[in-house]
Amino acid sequence: MKHHYTHPFALAGLLVASLAGAAPQPMPVAVAESESFEAVGRLEAEGLSWYIDRADSNAPVLAARLEVEANGQAVPAVFRPERGDYLINDAAWLAPLRQPGEHMLALTLMAGEESDLLSAELHVDTATDQPAGSVAVLPVGVAGALAGLGGLFWLWRRKVKGGRA
Repeated sequence: MKHHYTHPFALAGLLVASLAGAAPQPMPVAVAESESFEAVGRLEAEGLSWYIDRADSNAPVLAARLEVEANGQAVPAVFRPERGDYLINDAAWLAPLRQPGEHMLALTLMAGEESDLLSAELHVDTATDQPAGSVAVLPVGVAGALAGLGGLFWLWRRKVKGGRA
């Protein structure tokens, strides 16, 4: 009786193809720049987070006051020292921004004696609508796939060596 062994790299291709459908889509990003500051906002499951740097040095701007306006409503962002970012997690304010389309944002930044007005555009694609937590599923899925591939490779090597003896 002849045994047919499937090469583990052929199975790897199938696993990668199946994981490709689960890959997270790029998250919506907004960029605002002035002569003094640069701000990058990311719309994530937890809210809209902003990283602010000085334009001339890329030094982070920490513990400033940031207010963001969209659709005629302004909300303050809360500085998170453990991450060095500013977060807006007001669900009612964020709801329109999570809808597909282009959203204009106005940022008011007060850092010490300096203040600045910046504008940004947030483009939300239909493909970015994901349930909360779906981004975290991919690393677990990849780890599981790699573990499975390792096991398949070990079995394949064991059978190949056993078949030659």
